[in-house]
Amino acid sequence: MIGALKQIRRCLTTSSTPFSRKTINREELFSVTTERWLCNEEIERAIRYVAFDVDAFLDVATKAAGARECISFDKLQDGSMNRAFSLRFDNSVEFIAKIPYPVVGPTHYCTASEVATLDYLRTEQGLPVPHVRAWCSRAEETPVGAEYIMYDKIQGIPLYSFDKTTIPLEDDPYLNVLGLVRRIQSRLARTWFSCIGNIYYKEDVSEALRAQPLYHPDSFIRPSGNCSRFCIGPTIDREFWRGGRASLNIDRGPWPDFHSYMLALAACARAFIVSLEDTKFRRTYEAIISDFERLAPNLLPLDPRFILWHPDLHASNIIVDEKSEIHELRGVIDWQGATILPSYMQVEVPPAFVTEPHPLVVVTDDGPDLTQDSAALEGVQPRDVEQALRRAWRQWAHERIMRDEDKHIVREMYDVEGVVKRALSGPARAITRGDAEGLATIRSSFLTAKQAWRFKVGADEQGIPLQSFPLTISDAEAEQIESEAGDCVRERTMWDDRLQNLGIVPDTDGMVGAARYDETKQAVENLRQTALAAATSQEEKDLIARTWPLQEGKPSLLAESCY
Repeated sequence: MIGALKQIRRCLTTSSTPFSRKTINREELFSVTTERWLCNEEIERAIRYVAFDVDAFLDVATKAAGARECISFDKLQDGSMNRAFSLRFDNSVEFIAKIPYPVVGPTHYCTASEVATLDYLRTEQGLPVPHVRAWCSRAEETPVGAEYIMYDKIQGIPLYSFDKTTIPLEDDPYLNVLGLVRRIQSRLARTWFSCIGNIYYKEDVSEALRAQPLYHPDSFIRPSGNCSRFCIGPTIDREFWRGGRASLNIDRGPWPDFHSYMLALAACARAFIVSLEDTKFRRTYEAIISDFERLAPNLLPLDPRFILWHPDLHASNIIVDEKSEIHELRGVIDWQGATILPSYMQVEVPPAFVTEPHPLVVVTDDGPDLTQDSAALEGVQPRDVEQALRRAWRQWAHERIMRDEDKHIVREMYDVEGVVKRALSGPARAITRGDAEGLATIRSSFLTAKQAWRFKVGADEQGIPLQSFPLTISDAEAEQIESEAGDCVRERTMWDDRLQNLGIVPDTDGMVGAARYDETKQAVENLRQTALAAATSQEEKDLIARTWPLQEGKPSLLAESCY
């Protein structure tokens, strides 16, 4: 991610060389050229090959910009979900454009929903999001021959650029944007929609869905004339579309309540496993789905708070002014995948303000400070400690401003209420992912929900729930579930830290910058061979072979088409 950000920044802050349409290397625009994969590369590259009519694309962009010609056209990056481009025109207008891959979500719906969502956020909520200037969600209806979105470029740099800044803490850009981040979160949390699903323009969904009110009657936000352009339609959640699920005849929403949504998840999982060849796995999965269906009506209340939330408010998606001293927030980008869900499945501390605990940083009600244990400071790099303290201040400040200004959000963001609700909704997150993450993960979500059950129904003096949990899980079964889930997590993550030290993000099939491919491939092989050489038994070697994440042919969520 960091390498991609640096590359984007270079492209955005340097003038592009003049180009001629005749000399454009079209295959480079259609193919992945900036990234490579350490395993499954042929599959990963093939699913991200998207051809389009370059001349038609530039014609659309030039017209949308109100210009005579495009004077600069560069590929910014080959992302995991989209290919991004930078365009500049002879009237000084600048666009960012993207073309989605089949892995990102359902054809038509994913693009149509993102465009409508951005329009809704900008015009109805007044949020600083990209202004869409041209788009098409139906490849067959445009001369471009592919889905695309073109936005005004938001001038500025990612907040992440200041992650390791030495600016005095009182002027830290992360702290400067907190007020506006809080207002954005507050606005979204107070806007309650009528259904679970995704936002669309009415003309992009079936007529039967257009009459449904956009907002819940109890929403703090009241309907306006502008909002009559929008409605709620099918979900674009990849779980309903990936890996052949697009062809299933299943309910994809919108849903009037959480229980209907949960049952649709169960139906999706059940319809998908019919095609699985492993009979034993399929039967076990079917039994787990049946347990989930018994749980569904009992887990959570009929809460009307269905909200829209940013899917990944990382610091790279917050754009700030590079030139001003206070680095004002200029915009929030990358709303792709933003879905309407119950608030307890959405509200979270923005990743931009989350930090890992540090052994030398102590956090109190008055704020973070360094430990007074001088012995603990010996041998520690001062710069690392300073950075840990700065990040702790950022998270502390976010919590403080939320507690002071938005107590209704804090309950689900920081307090026990949110922890309990996330635990109780955990089975809904897990039930469709048994093929990808294992059945132990689903069973573990059931057990976690049981452990949180007493907070929902109340408990007696001995801590025994006043109502029985809908599923019977004995102490012996609970112990086995915890053991299996623990083994599953350990095996799935045992290489993460070591691979991250080599610049490899987990669960990406070893996606690395093309320039680093050869050296990283050698370093990864050295890591594997060193681990095998250090193994003292055949059992250890078998574990290494079984858990090694960069195995050719290994199933990959990021290589599954949603079309």
